[in-house]
Amino acid sequence: MAEIVLGIGTSHTPLLSLPAALWPAYAEGDRRNSELVYPPHGLTMPYSEALAYVSPAIRERMGDQSTFDRQAAACQHALDVLSDTLRSAKADVTVIISDDQDEWFYEDNMPAFAVYWGETAPVRPRTMPATGRASEVGLAIRRGYGEEALDVPVASGFGRFVIEYLMDHDFDVAHLRYVRESYGGDVGRRYPTRSGELDYVRHTAPHEQGLPHGYSFVIKRLLHNEPQGSILPILQNTCYPPNQVSPRRCYALGRALAAAIAAWPEPARVAVVASGGLSHFVVDEELDRMILGGLERKDGEALQAIPRCRLYSAASESMNWITAGGVLQDTPLQMELVDYVPVYRSPAGTGGGWAFARWQ
Repeated sequence: MAEIVLGIGTSHTPLLSLPAALWPAYAEGDRRNSELVYPPHGLTMPYSEALAYVSPAIRERMGDQSTFDRQAAACQHALDVLSDTLRSAKADVTVIISDDQDEWFYEDNMPAFAVYWGETAPVRPRTMPATGRASEVGLAIRRGYGEEALDVPVASGFGRFVIEYLMDHDFDVAHLRYVRESYGGDVGRRYPTRSGELDYVRHTAPHEQGLPHGYSFVIKRLLHNEPQGSILPILQNTCYPPNQVSPRRCYALGRALAAAIAAWPEPARVAVVASGGLSHFVVDEELDRMILGGLERKDGEALQAIPRCRLYSAASESMNWITAGGVLQDTPLQMELVDYVPVYRSPAGTGGGWAFARWQ
């Protein structure tokens, strides 16, 4: 019988790969971001409109360089704590729960839930701009998500067992054994606006396929490119309607994953990592604290009741943590919030609530 020995929750924003001096350069992209969704009603609006929408208190939260320096140091310290904790656990299997953002899945095939159970999983360096200021930012991001080509061992037999267990317990999950070497595609962002729905489709050109960044970040930053044992990637479509997952369904999947782990007949130490979130591309501290509070209290009802309108665009990655909450609900492990760092990088409230937690 397998045993869950550790839980980890971590943000994986590109800011965590950038020195604080480059945070303002990265923030310039917020002015062109079409996917800014604002609380409390979940409305998408352009940056120029958001400047008038947010309260004066939010506009005044924008950090200066000294603030960014302190925040970056706090985030890196928290990541060091999580890395030391995860590596010290010596897990036989590290289950990584995250989402895909125009990396493996497009609108030719967009599963709500999927499990990858190939023998190995590829980590491939990301393609970044070659010249100019953007290249400096891009190269730092490339380093953060893995600049070394790797093939990471996957707990393939365990993965098949989990898939079959989920299928027998009312979860119709997709499965992957491999990805094609090079492909791309389109994904529409069907988020609410004041006048209906966002009409924006992002096209990704064909590219060499490696693990989505939510997984490669864990391998690079937390495991130092040296996974102990093997990994099992669990993929959730948190971001993209119309088959976007829900807090209730994610929590139920977590409970089912916990049962599958307990039913695995071989002895194994299992760590569970939630990668992504919390709120971004727009900071929503109220949402973040609702989720963190529910996880600390092991309040499953509160986690399942998180309003869907707070979970459009990238803030939806918070559901990876809700799934992990379901996995860890009945274990003796208790959550410790290592740090929560809300970063406001523009007067329009753009940025994110970066969170780092462990269950021991």
